Amino acid sequence: MCGLAGIISSSSDIEIRSITDLMSNELIRRGPDSYGKYFDSTNFSNNLLSLAHRRLSIIDLSEKGHQPMMSKSKRYIIAFNGEIYNFKSIKRKIDNVKNVIWNGNSDTEVLIESIDVFGLKKTLNFLVGMFAFSLIDKQEQKLYLVRDRFGEKPLYYGFIGNRNEKSLVFASEIHAIRKIPFFQENIDELSLDYFLRLSYIPSPLSIYKNISKVEAGNMVIFNLNEYLFNEEPNIIKWFSYEKLFAKNSNLKFSSEDAAIAALDKSIKKATLEQSISDVPLGCFLSGGIDSSLVAATLQSQSIEKINTFTIGFDNNEFDESKHAKKVADYLGTNHHEFILEPSDALKIIEDLPNIYSEPFADSSQIPTALICQKIKSSGITVALSGDGGDEVFGGYVRHFMVPNLWSKMRIVPFEIRKLMGKLFLNKQFSVLNNILFFNSYNFENKLTKLASRLRFVRSQEELFKSLVLDNFNEKMYTNSCLDSIINSHNKKVNLFPNLNSEKNIDFCEKMLIWDSLAYLTDDILVKVDRASMFYSLETRAPFLDHRMIEIASRIPSNFKVKNNYGKHILKELLYKYVPKKLVERPKAGFAVPINEWLRGPLKIWAYDLIHSKDPYINDIFVKKIWRKHLEGDNSNSIILWRILMWKYWLLSNSSNNS
Repeated sequence: MCGLAGIISSSSDIEIRSITDLMSNELIRRGPDSYGKYFDSTNFSNNLLSLAHRRLSIIDLSEKGHQPMMSKSKRYIIAFNGEIYNFKSIKRKIDNVKNVIWNGNSDTEVLIESIDVFGLKKTLNFLVGMFAFSLIDKQEQKLYLVRDRFGEKPLYYGFIGNRNEKSLVFASEIHAIRKIPFFQENIDELSLDYFLRLSYIPSPLSIYKNISKVEAGNMVIFNLNEYLFNEEPNIIKWFSYEKLFAKNSNLKFSSEDAAIAALDKSIKKATLEQSISDVPLGCFLSGGIDSSLVAATLQSQSIEKINTFTIGFDNNEFDESKHAKKVADYLGTNHHEFILEPSDALKIIEDLPNIYSEPFADSSQIPTALICQKIKSSGITVALSGDGGDEVFGGYVRHFMVPNLWSKMRIVPFEIRKLMGKLFLNKQFSVLNNILFFNSYNFENKLTKLASRLRFVRSQEELFKSLVLDNFNEKMYTNSCLDSIINSHNKKVNLFPNLNSEKNIDFCEKMLIWDSLAYLTDDILVKVDRASMFYSLETRAPFLDHRMIEIASRIPSNFKVKNNYGKHILKELLYKYVPKKLVERPKAGFAVPINEWLRGPLKIWAYDLIHSKDPYINDIFVKKIWRKHLEGDNSNSIILWRILMWKYWLLSNSSNNS
C-alpha cells in the first residue's frame, strides 16, 4: 500500500520539486519503506510535471518495485497505490503476446506493461484488486487519474492558484494538498452540510472548494497541453455497479444450495488470493457474520494458525470480544484481544484530525483506529476484513425494516401517517408499535430517526432515503454559512441514482446498490483505509472482489433478506464452518459507548469544543443540544458527535497553519 502525489504547473517560477517533497512527507505513514520522484519539464506544452510516491512494501520488497515507474517503451509513467491480486495471471497474458524482460515481481510493473500492451480500458477490466493511480501518457500527452471499482483506495484532485500561476494537483490524501504553499483553504459549506447530515462527505465533493474526489469506478482524464487549465477534465465511468445487477437480472440462482456453493467457492478464492503477501498477515474478527466467514475460509485453507484480532470494551452492552473469542477458539486461530478503555479513546481522539484529512464522524472510527494500531504494533502489516458484507448481502436493519414498515404504512392514509409521526415525535413508541404490529428488536432506537419522516414520506424509496440522509436543519448554521449552502444548489450530489429504468432491479437490490455506491465507499472504506494507513497497516476486503460481487448480483434478494433478517445466505454458508449458536445474535455493529463517554471521560474535551467559536455552526444550537445531552437526553447524540468532529477538525487544521 502506498501514497502518491503530483503537481502540474503552468509557471516555471514555482519550485514544484520541493512542493512534491512537502506533499509526499505528509504521506509517509501510507508508505514508510521507500520514496521516489519523477520530474518532466519538456514533454507537456511547457507545463512542469512532478510526481512523488511513498511505498509500503507488501509484494516484492526489493527496489525493483520502486515508483514512479516507467514502462519499458518509455511511453507511460505510473504512480500506483493498491494491490492487484491476480497480477501473476495478467503477467502470463502479457508473456503470451510479447517477450518482456521483467525487472522484478511487483504488481505495478505488470500493471504498467499491461497498459502498454493491451491498453488502459482492457487492463482495468482484467484487474482484481484495490487501487488508485495516476498514469502519464507521454505519447498522447494525457494524465489519467483512476480509482478502483468500489473506491477502496482514495484519490483527490483539483486546480489551484491564480491566473498567472495555475496548477493541477492530485494526491492520496488532502493533507498532502494542503501542504502546497499557495493552496487556499476555502471551506465548501455544501460539503459541511452533507457531512453534518451523513457523518461523511460524499464523492465527488471534498471539504475544500476546487478539490474533488475521483469517484469509485471512474477515471478522470486531462489533456496536458496549453489548454489544460482552461478545460474541464473528461470523466469516464469505467465500472458500473448498477449495470452489473441489471446485466445479471435474468441469471439468478434458482436455489439457495446453488447460490451457497457458488458463494463458497468465490469467497475461498478471494481470501486465498488476498492472503498472498511477503509480510506478516492477520484477520479482523469481531465475532459477527462477515469477519467470521473471512476468518473461517482463510483458516480452512491454511496449514498454520492464522492471526485474528478483536477489540472489546469494559461495557458489556457494547462488548463483542467474548463472541469473537468463541469463534476463534472453534476455528483454532492464534487470537489476540484488546480491551478499549476510555483513556485509550481519548488518546485516539487526539489523532483523529490527522488520521482523517477531512471531517469524519462515524464513531466506530475510534475502535477501528485502535485495533489498526494494535495489529501493526504486534508485527502484522496486512489484515483481511469483512467490509462490504453488509452492503452487498443486506446486513443493515433498514434493508428489511423499510419494506416491512412500508407494507404497513401504505395501507394507512397519508393524513393518519402524519398523526402517527406526531405520536412518534412525542415518543409514544408503544402506541406506534401497536398500530404497526412491528416487533423488531431494539425498536425504539432503530426507529427514532423516523420521528419527523412519517409526516412526509410518500413511498418506500423516500422512506429509505430519509433514514440514510438526515433532514436539512437550517438552525445548525450561522447566517453566512446558511446563505452559502443555499447558493450551492448546483453542486448537489446524487446519493441515490435513479434506477427506475432498470426494470428487473427490485427494491431490495436498489437499497443495496445505493448503500454500496455512497455509504460503503465514503464511510466504511474511508474509515478503514485512513485508520489503517495512519499506522502503515494494509487492509484487504475479500467481499469486494468483483468476481464475488458478480456472484452476489445473481443471488435473488429474498435469499439475502429473509424473515426480517439480513445476510441470510451468508449465514447459511457460515454455518458450514462455525456452529450456528456461536454467531446467531442481533447485529451489533462496531459501536462504542460514546454517549456515556461524553458525559464522563470525554466531557472536558467536548465542553471546550462546544464553546469554541467557528464561523459556520450556530453557537446557540450546539450549546442547547449539549446541555440536553448532559441531562441524559441521547436523541441528539449523532448530530452532537458530528459537530464535535467538525469543530475538532477545524480547530486542529487551523492550529496547524498558525
